Amino acid sequence: MMDRVFRTRGQVEKMLQTDCVAEVPMLQGGQAKELPFKQESAKTVGAQTIFKSADTNLIWDVVDTPFSRYADAIRSIKVSLDLKGVVGSKIIGFTSSLPSEGKSTVAGSFALLAAQSGARVILVDCDLRNASLSRILAPNAAYGIEDVIVGKSPLDDAICTDPSTNLSFLPSRVNSKLPHSNELLGSEALKELFNRLRQSYEYIVVDLSPLAPVVDVRATARFIDYYMFIIEWGQTKIDLVEHTLAGAQAVYENLHGIVLNKVDVKLLSRYESHGASYYGKLAA
Repeated sequence: MMDRVFRTRGQVEKMLQTDCVAEVPMLQGGQAKELPFKQESAKTVGAQTIFKSADTNLIWDVVDTPFSRYADAIRSIKVSLDLKGVVGSKIIGFTSSLPSEGKSTVAGSFALLAAQSGARVILVDCDLRNASLSRILAPNAAYGIEDVIVGKSPLDDAICTDPSTNLSFLPSRVNSKLPHSNELLGSEALKELFNRLRQSYEYIVVDLSPLAPVVDVRATARFIDYYMFIIEWGQTKIDLVEHTLAGAQAVYENLHGIVLNKVDVKLLSRYESHGASYYGKLAA
């Protein structure tokens, strides 16, 4: 109560009046580097192939270690969406209050998990202020979503794919920043692009900007069906989250659920004994 941060599922649901759909355990960068996969040089990966490297290990953990606590937590997000009927060309936006809470990693992991299950999935980088997913998944991409919107590139030429999971990825341009990105996100052209994606994919997973610093996410209410809100466990202040969501009513009204991310499982028992005891029995 003194530190005023989120630490339990019950706390989230009481304070924000919405479901906490997953508690995602923290993954250490050093742990991820030991995952078994063939690392490729960025120079050898084609412009339309999703790149897999040490920098993307946290995202790929859901595929490389499918029985891990992390994979199970990401699976909980998918189950919550499936139970609600959020399948069949629905657009799901992932956002957070602040940068570095892990929204991009969770969005990428969820997209990979859904694609591995056999669904037609496309991951779209709409964080036009900081295209982190595009930098690590498509460093050689010749085109981005911005080029598709203004007609500089056909959609098919901009989409990257992963041969192992059949995941599609529509990146953003990583070397340019738009001063009025909110206008692009709220444009009719972008809405039409997502209408096209609805015709081809069952899950359309969108990585968005953080909600507090910029207005971009508010502009996406025209095409996002459901929002998934990421909160960093033990770090993000309750007052900040409440204020952020109160200032974005359209986001809050279409909020599917909250994801507590970077949970320290060892410390969780101090606050939520039943969850911690369950996780403690699972093998990493």
